[in-house]
Amino acid sequence: MATILFDRLISKQKQLSKQQQQLKQQQQLKQQQGARIKSAWALGFLCLLGVSPLAQAVEELKPFPLASIEMNKSLSLMEHRIATGRIQKKNSESIPEHWLALPEGELKRTLYRVRSSRGTDQIYQHYRNQLKNPSNTVLFECSSRECGSSIDWANKVFKVSTLYGVDRKQHYLAVQRQEGDKTEFVSLYITERGTGRTYVYQESYRLPTANIAKQEDASLFEQLDRNGWITLPVSPDGSFEEGGFTQLQALATELNNTSDSYWLVAHRYGKGSDEALMERSEQAAEKLLQRIKNMGLEKDNIEIKGLGSFAPTEDSVNYGGRIELVRKKN
Repeated sequence: MATILFDRLISKQKQLSKQQQQLKQQQQLKQQQGARIKSAWALGFLCLLGVSPLAQAVEELKPFPLASIEMNKSLSLMEHRIATGRIQKKNSESIPEHWLALPEGELKRTLYRVRSSRGTDQIYQHYRNQLKNPSNTVLFECSSRECGSSIDWANKVFKVSTLYGVDRKQHYLAVQRQEGDKTEFVSLYITERGTGRTYVYQESYRLPTANIAKQEDASLFEQLDRNGWITLPVSPDGSFEEGGFTQLQALATELNNTSDSYWLVAHRYGKGSDEALMERSEQAAEKLLQRIKNMGLEKDNIEIKGLGSFAPTEDSVNYGGRIELVRKKN
């Protein structure tokens, strides 16, 4: 009799335990369903706002293993240029073949030293795999001697002398990618010095996507009329950049239809005394003004000013100079 009662007690305990497990499973299922509903609601809300959830953020680049930071700076810039071509010689100066000019944004500069036996090819592939995907736009890339001289990338493009390395062991990659309502431009330069030290230099420039659209839609004259000044799409020596000829030709025509007068102000940076850089900037301004006149500028409403190394900005120093058109104040 005692055995029968004991067996019944054990059976009831098992039934009770089974019921408790079933209740726990039901509660977990409800929690999972609730989480899925919340996630779907959030996804739908973002879509209603016209925002892609996948575009909310981009992943930060993962540094190469055994890479340590040697320099890390962040700064705000009124404008920024990104090299989108190999180094080549123009008018006795070695500079990138093309530049991409961008409006106001935030620049982050990071220099890594890689303490690894891996070559620059493998390091480059590590970063390339992270950046090259269908949602990103590759603006320019090069490797080895195709990039041009490493000393010019180091001293004229990035102004980081540490990056001067062996030409055949260098790599450069410039990529544009989207981050919500902002656009990020990533520039990577990888090099190995003659001493065997390997470095990775990364620039990330972020700005509102709307600002890029405004810059692309507005003509040079519209920007000049709105701001009172504009940096012209020309090289520091007054030569035309790619795509700049048509813009300047339209500007020359519109300047004939205004009663305003302007200063054509040139700045030059680099080696040489203040007097030498002043003279070179005046020559660049004269050269550019003559070219604009050849494009159809008939009015005599522009005077030149050569300021040499005065009034520097970080980006124009890296570029070697800049030329602006500034409305005169009455």
